[in-house]
Amino acid sequence: MSRPDVHQLFNELETEWKEIEEEAVEILRKLIQMDTQNIGEDTNETIAAKHLKGLFESAGIECSDVLEEKPGRGNLVARIRGDGSSGLGAVMLSAHLDTVRAPKLDWKAEGWKHDPFGAVIDQEDGCLYGRGAVDMKNMAAMSVSVFLFIKRHGIMLARDLLFVAVADEEAHGSKYGAKYLVEKHPDLIEADIIMTEVGGCSTYADGKEFFPVEIAEKTSVLVTITANGSGGHSSLFHPDNPIGRIGAVCNALSTKMLRHRVTPAARSMLEGISKLLPWYKAPVFRNLLSPKLEPWIIDYLLTKKQAQAIIPVLHNIANPTVVHAGDQQNQIPSSASVTVDVRRIPGCSLDDTLDDLREVIGKEKFLPSVDSTGEKVAPELVLEVMFPMEGVVQDAEEPKVKEALECLHKVVYARSGGSPVIPFLLSGGTDMKFFVKHPTKKPVCLGFSPVRIPQGIEFPSLFHAVNERIPVDGYKWGLGVLCEVVFELCKAHR
Repeated sequence: MSRPDVHQLFNELETEWKEIEEEAVEILRKLIQMDTQNIGEDTNETIAAKHLKGLFESAGIECSDVLEEKPGRGNLVARIRGDGSSGLGAVMLSAHLDTVRAPKLDWKAEGWKHDPFGAVIDQEDGCLYGRGAVDMKNMAAMSVSVFLFIKRHGIMLARDLLFVAVADEEAHGSKYGAKYLVEKHPDLIEADIIMTEVGGCSTYADGKEFFPVEIAEKTSVLVTITANGSGGHSSLFHPDNPIGRIGAVCNALSTKMLRHRVTPAARSMLEGISKLLPWYKAPVFRNLLSPKLEPWIIDYLLTKKQAQAIIPVLHNIANPTVVHAGDQQNQIPSSASVTVDVRRIPGCSLDDTLDDLREVIGKEKFLPSVDSTGEKVAPELVLEVMFPMEGVVQDAEEPKVKEALECLHKVVYARSGGSPVIPFLLSGGTDMKFFVKHPTKKPVCLGFSPVRIPQGIEFPSLFHAVNERIPVDGYKWGLGVLCEVVFELCKAHR
């Protein structure tokens, strides 16, 4: 539908829209006050899912039962049925209801300005404080509010609109949430387009605002590297001390970057940013795509924060996270190991990723050898792969992806006064990796949970952080953007 028609809908309901903005703030506050910390098997997302179910049912919106793979790990699916005139599959909004840990009693000692579960609006900075404010109960509250607005005011849609609230995104494996729905209830969540985290938030390059939208993401692969040795008494010299070998592994992975790799999503992101910059700065970002120039640019032309953001986009990342070695102070252990969290670029095979890892550490260390007597010697290091998962690969130039991005850009550009949408590769992971594996329909998945952030607040650093917060005005702005995007995609009419 054309933009004038969408604006006409908003103009006709201007007073009602102000009411839904205030209600959306209260819905978010209520969700933040619910403790859904994902810190063990006893996490309780069901309390939030039941609350949202009550809101939907009170408004007469079609809603599933609370779906649980395990008691307490609740998921919910709501639907507004379209008239089918578009001939297109559903648009789906999704948000996870769980959060990372936050202190409940000693929050001041841990540096929080306000109670993480108090949902306080700070009068000084205009931000709503609380765990889940941006990750990602804000998207849940916005989605519910869009549904309520559509239902209350008789707005018709040309295709179905879904909202899916999921459990268990913050744990490795995420078996009780999106993965469970895709495997056990795929019929409830079949959609052409899915919008979830991370993206749609204000970001700035050289003072110019843009809105990144995730179209691809890395995945985590856990690798264990083990060194073996003869062990023995610590009063003797042990050149095969496995702790020393594992120390060398940790040092190599902590000081050397893995091989430079360019994906379509990375190219779109860097070329998009370069278009925002003055002519004399633009080549810096474009030339990051060159494996020969990138190291020099990172060392001499980028700030530390810029480098931290760019390196994961162009490299597989491997960080040592857990080391296991001896348990007695006067004994050399016979083995030592390190767990490495490897974040793999989508489209890069597992074998190629492991080759990158071995290349930095030293390929010869993983190969058997022959000693001076002709006897075979076991490899110095042994590598074992645990929990390999696939990332998300989408190209911004794919017709369906491009069409969805153009819709987001049109709305954001108009409502922001000229700021563009730029597709990007996420260095972390989201539920998107499960949604793209839907057994009957491959959806376009976009990280888009819009919020406008003023310069001075480093929005990405608020995720999982002390003093997680969201600007109330920016949240209301994002609510309007999300609603208009839904109207555009679903060809809303009355």
